Amino acid sequence: MMPKNKKRQLKNLFVNPRYQLRYMFWLTGSGLALVLINTVVFYSRVRENYEVLVEMSPMTDEAKSVLFSELSHIAFTLMLSSLAFLLLVSVIGLIFSHRTAGPLYHFQRVFNEIKAGKTKARIRLRPGDDFQNVASSFNEMMDQIETKIQP
Repeated sequence: MMPKNKKRQLKNLFVNPRYQLRYMFWLTGSGLALVLINTVVFYSRVRENYEVLVEMSPMTDEAKSVLFSELSHIAFTLMLSSLAFLLLVSVIGLIFSHRTAGPLYHFQRVFNEIKAGKTKARIRLRPGDDFQNVASSFNEMMDQIETKIQP
């Protein structure tokens, strides 16, 4: 069983909130801009062609109104599904930013331990974290330094 402070919780996902929120902001913001542009272009282009086709067809005004209402519903559904996809992308962005922010947080913690005189401190990352090669190089460097300063 994991110690109480090591349990996975939502608050533990934000290891470096400033970095992670900025990462998510840019990812979500650019996605939102693309969703809005896509929705506006889709709706305006389709509505343009839709108007021509509906006006040329022999329908009642009520039937034409229903068709335009359905077009608005399709555009709204497209926008909602795009926003749901954007929410999913944001969550994935949070998870990926955690895989970067977590190791950097751990690096900083180990650096502070070494600065405080604990030269045996080493970086140990989870298997899926980024910067495995940097951690390995750092640990090798600390091993070599330690062997050189010992009598």
